[in-house]
Amino acid sequence: MWSSVIVSSTGDGMFATALPLLAATLTRDPLLIAGIAVAARLPWLLLSMVTGAVADRTDRRRMMVAADAGRFVIVGLLGVAVVADVIDIWALYVCAFLLGVGETLHVNSAQAILPALVEPDDLMQANARLASAQIASLQFVGPPLGVALYNAAASLPFLVDAVSFAGSAALVRALPDEHGVEPPTTRLRDDMAEGMRFMWRTPALRCITLVVAYVNFFYYAAVSLLVLYTTDQLHSGDVTYTALFVGGAAGTVVSRFIVSGVAQRLGSVGTLIVSMWIWALTLVVLAITTQPVVAVATFVVLGVGNGLWITLANTVRQQITPDRLLGRMNAAFRTVSWGIVPLGAAFGGVVARHWGIHAPFVLAGGATLALAIGAHRVLRPLSTALDEIVDHGTTPAER
Repeated sequence: MWSSVIVSSTGDGMFATALPLLAATLTRDPLLIAGIAVAARLPWLLLSMVTGAVADRTDRRRMMVAADAGRFVIVGLLGVAVVADVIDIWALYVCAFLLGVGETLHVNSAQAILPALVEPDDLMQANARLASAQIASLQFVGPPLGVALYNAAASLPFLVDAVSFAGSAALVRALPDEHGVEPPTTRLRDDMAEGMRFMWRTPALRCITLVVAYVNFFYYAAVSLLVLYTTDQLHSGDVTYTALFVGGAAGTVVSRFIVSGVAQRLGSVGTLIVSMWIWALTLVVLAITTQPVVAVATFVVLGVGNGLWITLANTVRQQITPDRLLGRMNAAFRTVSWGIVPLGAAFGGVVARHWGIHAPFVLAGGATLALAIGAHRVLRPLSTALDEIVDHGTTPAER
């Protein structure tokens, strides 16, 4: 599982840097550039509940393999289209959307299968290792390779990404046959509704979901325009653009080694509050700086905050969710928290078109600062849920 994450995420990192570079050769319109992020995240809004319900009804391993196989075909065809010089901005939108569909299938299944592969006491470390491996590959290894390959030939990062999906599919096939669910006896529509109800009626899950949705809206309003931010505000080029990704990944890798100690000292909720303050302060700095070195260093710190939040929030969500609902809970969570990303990206494109590239970063900094100030009150439902886990000695999922 860990190896498949490294392989596919390295390819994703190449794709994530090469696609905006390719788009920037086709248009300089901020709204059209932001549209790439809109297309990539729209499946989370439209289809995540369906794929999450399917993940609770079928062999999760086979779903992951099928998703990787589909993405292998899509990215491979994109690379061929670039070689043939028959690509345009709208083709990029189609590819981004289809890859997003595959991502919903793969991620919902992967999150649901993880508790079946490790012991409950190892879940936080498993999440930390997977998250750090994913981010390091996605943002540390992949982006430099993507830029280097793109500069050598525009098609190369896409063709290599296709190979990475094939490798990931082969590795996932080697996983044990862990369904984690009984054969379905209900209708798919009813399963989808049950997952959304469980997420919304569980205060701690609803709290985490709404916080991430709020942050993602403003965060992606800004970072969906990172390629233009690099050139227009930082007055820099491909090296700085790549370094921003690498800096964020380096911070997330660092978080992997400190998350247990920080959580033991501050508690889970205290660590999540630290993450919220890191988001706020780093986005404020990015809004005002014009220095590439400062921006890269800020992304390192931002990566630490992201890594701490991802590890702890994922662990808590898995602990308080029964296994039979894990796929649907993840789907409901992402329908709201990731489904809002295309709206945020479109909002950022409109704001940047009218008020400049710095404006989405200013709004993101102000919005996350307001959230951090009220963090204790916002996270109160999560504190209550964790106290209940301590009092009972077992998680709701185990009970």
